[in-house]
Amino acid sequence: MRRNLFVIGMLAVSAQCLVIMPNATPPAPPANAPQKWASPETKATRNDDSSGLRRGRIEKINTGGGTFHVYGQRVTFDSKRVKVYGRNGKPTSIYALRVGSDIRFTLDATDPTHRRVSVIYLD
Repeated sequence: MRRNLFVIGMLAVSAQCLVIMPNATPPAPPANAPQKWASPETKATRNDDSSGLRRGRIEKINTGGGTFHVYGQRVTFDSKRVKVYGRNGKPTSIYALRVGSDIRFTLDATDPTHRRVSVIYLD
């Protein structure tokens, strides 16, 4: 009996909630509101995460030519400048890179084509 009264009371309260539904359009912004505008250069730098950390598996590598392939994409590196870190976190040489190695790498932000690697971490 108490449960039935509780259910009826809840239905009575919830019925009023269905009646209060907004159906008006939102107000228009004032004509003198400041415009949010950003230059294309600002948008490009904000959307560009090319120097972020990437992950992949080496499919092909050419240490002499300074290239390797990850997910079918050719990526370059400068063999004299690239920093390579081994599994233990210590610096190692580029000759530690092998086909099938899992790596993480960052792209050089100063490279206009965003294809040159600056740091490689072996996993």
